[in-house]
Amino acid sequence: MPYNFKYMPALRSRQQELLVLGSFEFGDRICPLLEIIKEKDRINNSKNSQEIWLGYVNDVKAEKIFIDLPVYIRDTSSMSDEVLRFNRTLLSNIERRIEFLKMFSTVNQKVIPVISSLLQKTRESNTITRQIMALRENFDSIAIRTFTNTFENDFPEILSDLNADDILIYDLDTTHPLNPLVKKQLNMIATLELPYKVALRSAINTEIQNTKLDHGEVVPDADNSLLDVFQSILKMNAFGDYAGIKKDDLNSGGTISPGFIFYDPVDNLYYGFKGEMKSLSEFETTIVPAVLTSEPTRRLINDYPEFVSADNSGYQQLLAIADGSESGKSQAKFKRIAMEHYLHCIKTKIMNREFD
Repeated sequence: MPYNFKYMPALRSRQQELLVLGSFEFGDRICPLLEIIKEKDRINNSKNSQEIWLGYVNDVKAEKIFIDLPVYIRDTSSMSDEVLRFNRTLLSNIERRIEFLKMFSTVNQKVIPVISSLLQKTRESNTITRQIMALRENFDSIAIRTFTNTFENDFPEILSDLNADDILIYDLDTTHPLNPLVKKQLNMIATLELPYKVALRSAINTEIQNTKLDHGEVVPDADNSLLDVFQSILKMNAFGDYAGIKKDDLNSGGTISPGFIFYDPVDNLYYGFKGEMKSLSEFETTIVPAVLTSEPTRRLINDYPEFVSADNSGYQQLLAIADGSESGKSQAKFKRIAMEHYLHCIKTKIMNREFD
């Protein structure tokens, strides 16, 4: 099965990310990956989990969608109860994982299930092979997601189990693409002649905090260099990231901390903006005006208007907040704005054939 997508945004099953998943026009060159981290999209949803997640799959505006039950999640005291419960009861049980993924077999022309080794999670061996054997008859294509810290244990199963219609997702987490360990593992990946290969990396360091952003300045710990090297150096077919936001630890709640990270697609950099006080009004009075009058935004308006066009719903929300037609007093809203702006920029780059 031939693939032609260049970008795989990873979205987790949380409110703002699901809103973006349902509204963004991904087209045929972007293939989103949905990480399901809880049984339902919201606690008070009366539908069962199959109805909920099949609904999202049917609604997503993309030719294909990856469905992943992420293995990297670890219990923490600050994790929400619904994520904690899902991690303990389903994500850590191979049979329940298989059963959950099989419920997408009715939409198998659109869904590519993602499997990973459970060795580090449950200490079970040969779990990649067991999952592939259980799912192969239900799906035309399967993706294996492997990580820099599991790859060498995973590789024998990857080598023996992937076929021509499958996909390899090589997850670097926050490891730099030019790290010597990555180079070593890429030499092994190069021996895989057939599968489509995707490099996934979280561009925004998980340690970045809104309160520590330098207002209006480049965020030095936000490294989006994967876009520049995924083809030329890593020899991958496509790249993936967390769609312009931080891959956080799935903590519940948190304090008000007005901050916003804005992507500059021309220089492939992120700029940070923060409020002066712990008040939601800071988004309207400080952050939005600063973003809209910043040097990278002015440059986009003057020289690269396609990146801030009417199709960029994230940027359009910033304009609406600035003119008072929309409220900006929502920390969650700015997560969605960041994602929609970033996705529009990457889609524009793809349409401009920057990655061909």
